[in-house]
Amino acid sequence: MAISETERLKAWVRAGGRCEFCGRYLLEGKLTYKDFTLGELAHIVGRDVAPKSPRGMDPLPKPQRDLADNLMLLCRGEHNEIDRKGSLNIMTVERLRSIKRDREEWIRRMTALSPQNGTVVIRLIGRVRGAEVELTKPTAAEAVIRSEARFPEFPLSLHGDGFEIDLRNVLGEETAGPAYWEQCRQQIDQVIELRLADALREDSVQHVSAFGFARLPLLVYFGSRLNDTFAVTTYQRHRSTEAWNWPDAQGPGRPFVTETHGSVSRDAEEGVLILNVSGSIQAEELPDELAELPRWVIRPQGIVPAVDVIDSRATLDEFVNAIRQLLSDLEAQHKGIQRLHVLAAAPLSAAVELGRVHESHVHPTLAIYDRTDGRYTSVLEVS
Repeated sequence: MAISETERLKAWVRAGGRCEFCGRYLLEGKLTYKDFTLGELAHIVGRDVAPKSPRGMDPLPKPQRDLADNLMLLCRGEHNEIDRKGSLNIMTVERLRSIKRDREEWIRRMTALSPQNGTVVIRLIGRVRGAEVELTKPTAAEAVIRSEARFPEFPLSLHGDGFEIDLRNVLGEETAGPAYWEQCRQQIDQVIELRLADALREDSVQHVSAFGFARLPLLVYFGSRLNDTFAVTTYQRHRSTEAWNWPDAQGPGRPFVTETHGSVSRDAEEGVLILNVSGSIQAEELPDELAELPRWVIRPQGIVPAVDVIDSRATLDEFVNAIRQLLSDLEAQHKGIQRLHVLAAAPLSAAVELGRVHESHVHPTLAIYDRTDGRYTSVLEVS
């Protein structure tokens, strides 16, 4: 029995007209660019119930074998390869069904997105004490689609990669001397101030998805350069899943509390902000010159700070609210505070959001500290 036109059409549409392995577009020739139907429909469970039919001895009833659920749209070479004897123990029914399901689910999500729901992806990629993580264009795109049902756009570079600020080749990350921080700051400014400014003038950016992996002071500085003329969603890599997307389940966020230590005199000009979110910084770890300053500590309420405390966008929002409230209180009650020394044990997204919340014409200058060789040193300012 031949595959019906209805089932054939279903298979082509579900695959988006592309090979379900390599993604090649199968309705156009690569040499002449003329319209051709180049794909082939491959059976997952072979059409015949026979040992020589690839995967044909599976118990799937014969009437279901020519349905779209059992068909994959493939390039000719890949169709031939999965049916070869040497591939059958690798390209099993279960593996092929999984590939088909994931690919067609992704196409269904992508084609449901409206271009009006686009977001421009910005990736800040650095090293943290010599280590780096995967933060590729496909990784960022998948996180955006899964988390927000937005259409990830990468239009703002010659190769369509969007904004990529690559700090991995800046020398001196492990020792983190003054020259390292200055070079990184200049690279961030170059991309944000020049390329993003051009895009804003062209009115081509309404929403930004920000991804960052670098040392914490650089993430804060990066966030400070993303102003409030467009909406921003900040992402982070979750240790528990090793994924960048925010989880689907969005319950209430975990609250944060702010503790005040020491009295704030009327003529006080400096203070200390400690963020104990992913870990705890103790008072005795402060540099000597900060020990006598008034101190504010923000931490999660009711639990011990831990790596994945910020495990949802709702909890990130709660953290942002705590930062906003503290800065508002300082503005209202302690206008003399001109500088906050910031020591943070915080995840990626919290660092970026700290920079974004800061308003340079209203709030105190933030002196961001980095921990190197067991000591905290001020390395960057957000002012």
